[in-house]
Amino acid sequence: MTLFMRFERAMIRFSAGLALLGGAGLIFAVLLTCVSILLKLAGRLFEALFGAQWVVETLPWLRAILGEEELVSLGVAFALFAALPWVMIQRGHIKVNLFEPVFNARFNKLLDLLGDLTLAILAYLIMTRQWFLIFKKARGSNEPFVDILLQGDLEQIASRLRDAQESQILGLPLWPTYIIAELCVIAFFAVACFCVLRSARALAAPTSARAQ
Repeated sequence: MTLFMRFERAMIRFSAGLALLGGAGLIFAVLLTCVSILLKLAGRLFEALFGAQWVVETLPWLRAILGEEELVSLGVAFALFAALPWVMIQRGHIKVNLFEPVFNARFNKLLDLLGDLTLAILAYLIMTRQWFLIFKKARGSNEPFVDILLQGDLEQIASRLRDAQESQILGLPLWPTYIIAELCVIAFFAVACFCVLRSARALAAPTSARAQ
């Protein structure tokens, strides 16, 4: 087994592990939705039997989970970002193969290379733009976050994070979610760069006359 094949196997295992970890986000979203629906149905049943006032006084927790939509969206978002490297390395994205049989093998490999290169560029753009969501300037501040970080001003850093964007219902700070998403996108970009290298190697490799 060559060094490239070992590296490819490592990238596949890493992408698969990250995707499985992201699956926990979907499981969390499904369980949370089911529990919230059951609580809502049970609450309406007890309201029909004993009245709404009795339910509020006796079983105040018997209602839909507060902020269910926000928590579900976070779980689904984590699953989506975590699956990006696996989809990339398996070429599981949308692909139109209508004209693939018409072209020869080398031209199809060139198209694969262009597709991987395009996705690598998109991964880079997402990675850099998301970085600005984490380190964007606070309102009324002209000093970039990176300068504050290099200065070691921990108090101002903590204040900047406290004043960052929050979710509307639960008031959860969103900067930790940006960091998790950024780590997933960094992995996506690394895998995309590897896929570009893999496609370039496949294009440079000699093909048989029949394949051409």
